[in-house]
Amino acid sequence: MPEPLTNVPVHLITGFLGSGKSTLIRRLIEQKPDGERWAVVINEFGRVGIDQAMFAERDDLVIKGLPGGCLCCQLAFVLQASLVNLLHRYRPDRLIIEPSGLGHPAGLLDVLRGEGFSGVLEVRDIIALLDPRRLDDPRAREHDTFRDQLAMADGVAMTMTDLSSGGQLEAARSWLDAFWPAKRWIAEAPHGGLPLS
Repeated sequence: MPEPLTNVPVHLITGFLGSGKSTLIRRLIEQKPDGERWAVVINEFGRVGIDQAMFAERDDLVIKGLPGGCLCCQLAFVLQASLVNLLHRYRPDRLIIEPSGLGHPAGLLDVLRGEGFSGVLEVRDIIALLDPRRLDDPRAREHDTFRDQLAMADGVAMTMTDLSSGGQLEAARSWLDAFWPAKRWIAEAPHGGLPLS
């Protein structure tokens, strides 16, 4: 009988629709250490097939799509059952979860940090993606879910920086600096490139 899994690192990669979550995850996978098996759970309304197709099938990588609703709220039970199955069947060394760009991650964190996964999963960095150009739209800046995703994040990866002006990048950094508590890190991730560290 295999040893029980303990403290599997879990990373949430959140961000509003179109912020580049799947691209960033693909670039992180390119840096995956040899000998590690990763599992990626993707939850996008109607886009799971497209997102899953971005990832080549490999023995050291498991991609699990959860379509049909938001992991952060109505699919919490489905998520818990799917994670138990995934952990038992594939025994990953690391778990990356990409919730819907429309979802609030608080409910998802409750599941991951709850009694059911105590000692099994260890939530590490919560990474929010931000396209600096989105801040030009006051509706985005005032959108509760958009703000909450960024507020809950440990770190922020600024994507689409190659398409953003210097003024947009500076404005985004200033806007992020106003969050409390302060972010542990803010990094530019052009073309989804973010160092694994």
